[in-house]
Amino acid sequence: MISGQRDVNLLILMRGLRGFGYGFLNTALGIYLVQLGYSLLQVGLVVTVAGVSSAILIVSAGLLSYKANNRKIFLILSALLMSALGAIYVSTASFPLLLLGAVLGGAGSAGAGGPGGGPFGPAQQALLADKVSAIERNRVFSINALVGTLLFSLGAAFAALPETFSALGLDRILVYRLLFLIFMGLGLVTAFLSYVVQDVMIEKRKTIDQEKRLIGKFTLTATLNGFGFGLIPLPLITLWFSIVFGASAFYISLVISASTIASAFSYLFAPSLAKRLGSVKMIVSTRLVSAVLLVLLPIIPFFVVASIFYVARSIFLSVGMPIRQSYMMGIVGAEERAMAVGVSSGLGWGLPYAVSPVFSGYIMQEVASSLPLYISALLQTANSAVYYLFFHGLKPPEESANKSL
Repeated sequence: MISGQRDVNLLILMRGLRGFGYGFLNTALGIYLVQLGYSLLQVGLVVTVAGVSSAILIVSAGLLSYKANNRKIFLILSALLMSALGAIYVSTASFPLLLLGAVLGGAGSAGAGGPGGGPFGPAQQALLADKVSAIERNRVFSINALVGTLLFSLGAAFAALPETFSALGLDRILVYRLLFLIFMGLGLVTAFLSYVVQDVMIEKRKTIDQEKRLIGKFTLTATLNGFGFGLIPLPLITLWFSIVFGASAFYISLVISASTIASAFSYLFAPSLAKRLGSVKMIVSTRLVSAVLLVLLPIIPFFVVASIFYVARSIFLSVGMPIRQSYMMGIVGAEERAMAVGVSSGLGWGLPYAVSPVFSGYIMQEVASSLPLYISALLQTANSAVYYLFFHGLKPPEESANKSL
């Protein structure tokens, strides 16, 4: 039986609302800035600076929520920063202010579907874990990931509205700004829902060395992952499909959409896989399969077959994500949960993910277009090996309880 069911539902709803907003924002941001007349260099500056800012915000949210013993206030602050971004983008076309808005609101960050849910992630995941039993945690985190990813995809589809309505005679920039107004409203609604959620006050104690070592291990494995995935972010993967196969943007977008939807529904099978294999074995084995499929991609000569492999790779890659989040919440002490998410997601994942596309772009242009895929697969394999080495003997409470029975 899940305790605090109303709060669990609200936390998942907030994840979905943020996912919808950031799905639109991440998809439309570059196009919108170009429509305003800004250069690709300026667009890249906004995305890069905002990505680094998002990582800093994630780490800060995790550390400060631990020190303040208050996760709720950081849910509210994160929502208000989201609203501030929307307000700035509605009211001005000034590049310095647009850059400021992106930095404050974490534009370009994975507001929902990413490893930590942006600056919102540490507090949301910690509270969600506090409000469910250990036996229900994997299921609830899988639903949380499913809702966030599906609504992120729906929000991305809304990025097509400005072009659609401009064909009907409406001003494209005006339509963009109306959508940014909706984005601002979603931030305000999320802030209100955050206020309604009941915080869980935990008796503070000094963080012991064992907890620090655990957080350090999660951060190291996340660093390997962050750099590996940053080598093949979505813009570069779509470019790779275009270079290698000469595929059109239409067909590439169909592949990306199919992989996103398939990945989202794979979360439904995650709890049963974790129960059958154990959390660590499930996380490691699915990641290894995805790495093998990634290595095979450049070898395949046909776009249709490569597309199928890419979708399959996305499924194996994604299915372990909610279990990884749940597993961390299960073995880290309740006091350090938000800090663990903040440090591992921001410092471990976010910063390497933000900087590695620069290296990948250079390698694709100057060395070989497929080499980043091989390097990424190698880093994912290393991540799996290190993850197993660190955690294979450390079971979460629900698995320890089942073993004792």
